Amino acid sequence: MLPLSYAAAAAAMFLAASYLILRLRFYITTTSMFVGSLLLVYGPASLSFTLSSGEYGFLVRPWMSDVGMPSSMFPMMRARVGDLDPIIAAVNFSLALMYLGIILGIEAINRFFPALAASTDTTLGSWRTRSVENDARDHRLLLGVISALFLLMLSYSIKENHIGTIEHFFSIKDDNTARNLFRAKFSGSPSYLYRVALGAVAPMFVIWGLLAGVFSRSWTLLVAVFMLFLITMVGKIETLSKAPPAFFVVQIMLAGLLTRTNKVSWRTAVAGVAVLAVVIYVTTRLIVIFPPGVSAIAAVYSRVFEVENETLVENFAVFPHLHPFMWGTNLRPIAMLMGVPYQPAFNIVGYIWYNSHDITSPSLFIADAWADFSYAGVIFFSILAGAVCRILDITFLSRGKSVANIAVLAATSLGVLTLLTTALNIALFSGGLLLAPLLAGAVMLASGLNRAA
Repeated sequence: MLPLSYAAAAAAMFLAASYLILRLRFYITTTSMFVGSLLLVYGPASLSFTLSSGEYGFLVRPWMSDVGMPSSMFPMMRARVGDLDPIIAAVNFSLALMYLGIILGIEAINRFFPALAASTDTTLGSWRTRSVENDARDHRLLLGVISALFLLMLSYSIKENHIGTIEHFFSIKDDNTARNLFRAKFSGSPSYLYRVALGAVAPMFVIWGLLAGVFSRSWTLLVAVFMLFLITMVGKIETLSKAPPAFFVVQIMLAGLLTRTNKVSWRTAVAGVAVLAVVIYVTTRLIVIFPPGVSAIAAVYSRVFEVENETLVENFAVFPHLHPFMWGTNLRPIAMLMGVPYQPAFNIVGYIWYNSHDITSPSLFIADAWADFSYAGVIFFSILAGAVCRILDITFLSRGKSVANIAVLAATSLGVLTLLTTALNIALFSGGLLLAPLLAGAVMLASGLNRAA
């Protein structure tokens, strides 16, 4: 069964890669970013990780020495559940179903909305020759939203003393353990509203306001955007994690690229990978203190490609071997309807493997789907994820090349990243995959009503 599962996963990955090249054609869309990111993290890297029995740095050790890789969780999992082969087979079959489900979801939307799909394809094909359209002549509403968002985030930043938290964190020298303990206790805001504004909303309005200000030559708008950028970057750094500030910078750079082209050529890919690597490396060196003998490059590689795949196996090893399937109670509304306490699957997994309620083990969105409904959940949520990404593309990109559409596309890139690390419902709202486009649509609709009035 295990060899068959590897064959099925490899075949599905090949199909997804072919679909990305031949059908999505390397245009930068929410859909293509989703499929491409999955193939990058949960493609061949996933197969090589499980084939090596969870050995960290398996692919990079021949080129690096004394990299100080962490130890694998596979021996601990094997001690708790026994043979890991059936679990790895379930992971592989689920990955295969995920890729097939995503493609099915995308094509279903194309079939249901052929006119919008065709219009979107036309826009994408002529993107490079189009000029960027400014969605509105009057940006007073956008300026008001940006100003209100800045004041909201500033109030939380002052109340929670974000600057003080950042200063204290960076005052810890030569002791990464102390930094980790400080991060675990003091990083991030306890306010859900602020976290959503920081992660899902503010980056989109920074980009939207920046582009609108540049193309309309509005200094008032640009000043407001600059203030929102500063308070957003403070919030990103205050998470005391390398990913949020790095990805915020990448989102802005992606928007800049989209003003010129939306096609990923080999030159764009090489330049993008190089810039991304530099941004991640710099932020990692700033946030993490590496002891002698530990390679920052190898550590980043392991965090991106191996930790995520190990966490995926951890989730599949828990359900149903150490905990029964949750049958929907992993979703808060269903748990409330069934009258049972809501406890996310990633909390259960974290406690089982690390014996601490302070440690969570979020993983790829199909991990939560598996915890709830086994293979049925994997298929359903994969179809839904593919459909949502395609709906976003045909809704906004069919309207042409505008500053708002570029801002939405840059914002959904974070939602795509969130899908790679947590549940679909969290990615839709907290990650901004659906929330950011809905807010953009509301602002665009209100601006249109104001112009009509």
